[in-house]
Amino acid sequence: MGTLTDRYVSATVRELAEDQRDDVDRELRGTIEDMVDARLEAGAAPDRDRAEHDVLVELGDPIRLAAGYSGRPLHLIGPALYPEWRRLVVLLVSVVSPIAAVGTLVVRLFVDDVATDGVGPAFGSAALAGLTTALHAVFWTTLVFAVIERSQPGKGVLGWTPDQLPEAPASRRAVGRTETVGSLVTLLVMVLALVWQQTSSPVRVGGEAVPVLDPALWSGWLPVLLALLLAQGVLVVAVFRARRWTPGSAGVGALLDVATAGLLVWLLQTDRFFDARFVDALVGGGWTNAARDLTVGVTLGVLVVTLWDQVETWRRLRRA
Repeated sequence: MGTLTDRYVSATVRELAEDQRDDVDRELRGTIEDMVDARLEAGAAPDRDRAEHDVLVELGDPIRLAAGYSGRPLHLIGPALYPEWRRLVVLLVSVVSPIAAVGTLVVRLFVDDVATDGVGPAFGSAALAGLTTALHAVFWTTLVFAVIERSQPGKGVLGWTPDQLPEAPASRRAVGRTETVGSLVTLLVMVLALVWQQTSSPVRVGGEAVPVLDPALWSGWLPVLLALLLAQGVLVVAVFRARRWTPGSAGVGALLDVATAGLLVWLLQTDRFFDARFVDALVGGGWTNAARDLTVGVTLGVLVVTLWDQVETWRRLRRA
């Protein structure tokens, strides 16, 4: 077994190209010898073995030292490339993954036969497709940037200019016209959909149009739901006029969201939401578990949208 210096030098030059090893071997041994002698002369170590040990500790991991000799980076993606890598990964994951998930869901629902297993597996396949696509996007982008890092270390790919800066909002709480119009249009579409499904339902049984929602709701809970949607529209306008969210408006929004979601979930879970004839038509068409799948799917959708809306509202409020 060799000395500590022999083992250290061997571990270092092992990481280098063949044409570098002899020169680095001689240089490193000389450096270690000089550092050991300096420690002994300064009285920093009681004997040569201790001085040798301390010198090697000071020099550090031989793999890191070898990287300094060879110029190879030890990081996967360095600071010169990281901003570009991050921007590209975020773009790919936010665009490609949803497309893959939606595409898979459409194929499973409208092309494949989902009558036997219901829509649950279809949503599961869509989620898995989105996740798999995101993982592939991150992996392959990282691989390409890691290769670039080693072929031209310390250099960016595209460079950066001030033209890439995003627009700065007037206020972190500010609510713009586009956002307000989008919210109002969404609420209007929901109201029109409630009326349309009653008056012009595309579902027909025996030549007769069958509404999607239970008509009995019009004498009770649907007017309440419409009132809640109207109140949300008023809140959207009020927030726009104030130009920002406040703790008070966010609290009112939370109450309206909880009330709307609570009403919808209660109607769904008590089988009062969908018209029985509509569900029977789906079952007759081959969707065996239509009642269960619709209840679970719509309930989850309501909860996810409500949670997302509240998280976005309060996040914006806290950023101020």
